[in-house]
Amino acid sequence: MPKLRPLALAVALPVAALSLSAAAVGTAAASTTTTTAPSSTTTQTPPSAADVWLLKAIGAEQKVGSVRITGTIHQSGVLISLALHVNGDGEGGGTFVQSGARIQLSRVGPILYFNAPTKFWAAHATKQQTATYGGKWIEVSALDSRFESFDQFLDAADLVSAVFSGHTTPLQVSKPTKLNGRKVVIVSDTVVVKGKRTTGRMYIASTGKPVVYKIVDQGPAENGVINFSDYGKPVSISTPPEPINLTN
Repeated sequence: MPKLRPLALAVALPVAALSLSAAAVGTAAASTTTTTAPSSTTTQTPPSAADVWLLKAIGAEQKVGSVRITGTIHQSGVLISLALHVNGDGEGGGTFVQSGARIQLSRVGPILYFNAPTKFWAAHATKQQTATYGGKWIEVSALDSRFESFDQFLDAADLVSAVFSGHTTPLQVSKPTKLNGRKVVIVSDTVVVKGKRTTGRMYIASTGKPVVYKIVDQGPAENGVINFSDYGKPVSISTPPEPINLTN
């Protein structure tokens, strides 16, 4: 599986909260610029059947209109659940529950809104920041890279793209099979490190639009499932009441 997986992204929520705390007190990370030498010309390897299915799925998710995303992740003893409804234009919202803390998330246009309970802030911020922001809606720019972990969950195509990003072994694709009565193919990736196996599987509709129905991640440190359902049922997203504006 890749270094950056959607199932693992939820665990980055505390990191985003810490970044938001830094923004609240007026600090910002210095930006860095890197340059790379022009790459030499290489022979292109034709995409495998699994790669073709993955590209089809990413393309389909870019045009879904809307989808409901739900799931659970167990990672390093932490249980995370999510329930989101996202529109094809990048707007959407829902909840994460991490270590018992219910975190609300919403995006309206270019603005991202985040609401975490006091106990969540208490674990990741100062007492003053906890008192100021605990249980309050906070407004930030969805374009701010510090909050990418949140925003990526609100774009189904980005979520699907991240699953096998950076994989080092060839992807595999199954023969057509069924998932809950639907015809699918399964694109998968298996890595064995020090005798421990990690497997990622993506269930893609094999007839009609090649949308994703399910993503499964199984390994020694993480087990999780993300489900995609209710395609084409848009939801209305509204601005939360009285958010604290922390946009730069």
